Amino acid sequence: MNSKNFSKQFSFQFVFIMLLFLIIVILSVMIIVLGKNIYVNINEDRDSNYELRVSLSYIANKIRQSDKQGTVEIRNYENNNAVVINETYDDENYETWIYFYDNAIYEMFTDENATFLPEEGMKIVDCDSLEITKIKDNLYKFAVSSSAESSELVLNLYSNN
Repeated sequence: MNSKNFSKQFSFQFVFIMLLFLIIVILSVMIIVLGKNIYVNINEDRDSNYELRVSLSYIANKIRQSDKQGTVEIRNYENNNAVVINETYDDENYETWIYFYDNAIYEMFTDENATFLPEEGMKIVDCDSLEITKIKDNLYKFAVSSSAESSELVLNLYSNN
């Protein structure tokens, strides 16, 4: 009789231990999956934020390279504002257009006053929108958004008069 009680007790302890082990394994797997999802979301947010900052830095650097009276202007293109940088090389006048088209920021280098199709430009970075707003006189705000992220930059044009 002691043998049967010991056998039943041993069987119950074994099942209980295995059940605890199974619960620990399931919880461990759930924590690993949750951690993986958090890591993926953080990386996606970081990449999106990086692209927004890069796009604004790109625009700012292009403007600062040629920021003199009469070289940088804001024009309407495809129902959006665009940055146009006027440049002269070998006595020929050229324009660099930075504009929003097809959920991306594009750049187009062309002859002065030449017409071009928006898809002919070089894609700089994907985004959902680019807004250029005149705050006052030569002060402009550039806002870029992508998914749930957005970033802004305020520039004073013609700072190198």
